[in-house]
Amino acid sequence: MIKKYLTPALFLSLLVVSLISCTKTREEPTCISAKRGPVTKIDGPTLALVNQEILLTVDFTCFNGCGQFSNFEETVNGNETKIIINAKYEGCICTEDLPTRQVKYRFRKSQVGTYTLMFLQSDNIYLTHTITVQ
Repeated sequence: MIKKYLTPALFLSLLVVSLISCTKTREEPTCISAKRGPVTKIDGPTLALVNQEILLTVDFTCFNGCGQFSNFEETVNGNETKIIINAKYEGCICTEDLPTRQVKYRFRKSQVGTYTLMFLQSDNIYLTHTITVQ
């Protein structure tokens, strides 16, 4: 009589164990990447006062519809600053266009002088904007 109940119980136990061990956790793809955003245009003042903050409007291109501004990467050498815009791409399904995005760049200096801002367009080609601080 015990054998009569033992066989179905053993079978049921093996079935439950095999079903539990075969379940897969489904991970959603993250689809996040980063690329440099080539600068296409810079608008803003060319004169400023000492310690006055000015805003420049910088246009840059993304390589698909998921691209957005991430950060500025700056290298300062005297009165010359080289600036790279990094774009972040978040999303697995993106439009196949080349949108232009805008971002504000903040500029402020505490010394009088002429400052050259060089925004990267492509490999070693820069779009420059010169600001004179009085």
